Amino acid sequence: MIYGQIAVRRLFREDTREAMEMTVHLDLDFTQVKKLVAGLSQKEKETLARSLDDQTLFEQMQRVQRELKDTPISMGEITTEVKAVRKTRAARAHTH
Repeated sequence: MIYGQIAVRRLFREDTREAMEMTVHLDLDFTQVKKLVAGLSQKEKETLARSLDDQTLFEQMQRVQRELKDTPISMGEITTEVKAVRKTRAARAHTH
C-alpha cells in the first residue's frame, strides 16, 4: 500500500475570501497511483520521471557505496558503471 499526503496551500471560500490550509491523507495502492499519473500532462509525467530517476539513482549510488566500501575499484570499472547507468536512464526517458 502506498500512502500519500497532499497539502492544499490555498483554499478560498468565495463568501469571505479568507484562505484556509488543509492536509488530506490518501491511502492509494500502486494501481491507483498509476491511474493518477496517467491523468498528468506529458510535461508533468516527464518531470515526475526525472524526479523518480533522481531518487532511485541516489538510492542506487548509496547501495553501491555500501557494497563497495572496502573494495578497490579501478577508474575503468567506474566509467563502465557510469555508462551503464546513463544508458538505463536514457532508455527509461524514451519510454515515458
